[in-house]
Amino acid sequence: MKTGGSNYWKIGGDSASPPLGAFHLLRDQATSELQSMFEHGQRKITLLCSFSPLNFPAGQKDHIWGHVISSAGGVMYPQHQQNLVDLLGVIREIGYNGLHFRFHPCGTAADVNWPDTNGDGQPDWNGSQFTENANFTLYVRGVVEANRGTLPVIYDLGLEYANDRLATSTTHELNCRQLWKRYTDAFGPNDSCGFTIIHGAKGLGLMLQKFKTAKLPYPSHYCFDIYDDHCAVLTACVPVLTQYGEQAKPIYLQETNYNDAVSYTSIKELIAQTDLNFQYIFQWDVIRDQDKHYFPDIYPKRYDNYLVEV
Repeated sequence: MKTGGSNYWKIGGDSASPPLGAFHLLRDQATSELQSMFEHGQRKITLLCSFSPLNFPAGQKDHIWGHVISSAGGVMYPQHQQNLVDLLGVIREIGYNGLHFRFHPCGTAADVNWPDTNGDGQPDWNGSQFTENANFTLYVRGVVEANRGTLPVIYDLGLEYANDRLATSTTHELNCRQLWKRYTDAFGPNDSCGFTIIHGAKGLGLMLQKFKTAKLPYPSHYCFDIYDDHCAVLTACVPVLTQYGEQAKPIYLQETNYNDAVSYTSIKELIAQTDLNFQYIFQWDVIRDQDKHYFPDIYPKRYDNYLVEV
């Protein structure tokens, strides 16, 4: 297992200060946090791009709504684009050797919130919103690619979109399938996990099944969000990966509890008991057995149990 790091999605522990939206306002603080994490042993970083077309008053001034930046028109607001360029420069200069970049549709961008015009309890397909989302995703990827230098990047096209709604929502399935097709037609599958997986083997199996049925390529990496029973959840994924011939692909724990010995021990057990190509862990700033809405300012602290090389 290689050295991992953190999902860095707020500056100073404030969820209303997303790095992509507020870096120009809090440049010194963000730089200091990233530097401190590196000095304390972290070598990988994840950036979140939570987005929605912010065309209402609350989002008009700074084109930010809480942790969400505007995707109106399918492009980045110029200041947010400059923030991303500057952030990548800082990350490269500090010396990080890996970046995961996660797209997170929110508000009206999220397909779960698309209108239900026929009253069947399911959101309808929204072609114009899909197009705007896809354009924004590809636009932002272009900014990252133009400014990452030699920094390896893995793209997550939808935070936790590989979930059980793939079996129950035709709109969600079509959204994932069409976005993956558009992405792989343009760039191939080699720098993406497709969509972050929740619901373990079920989420993984549904994503692979939908891609196979649509004759789409499989992702080059698999990223899981798991907070409990890590070894059992990922061990159950082995037969699913084997079924699709994907058992040799790299596996990442994209989210788990902060500085958590239980999570770490479970992953060590997984490595000892399986042949999964497990790579490294990214932690989320939530503490086991505490309120899930409790997000302390903990990024700069040392995370020894995540940084052991084996």
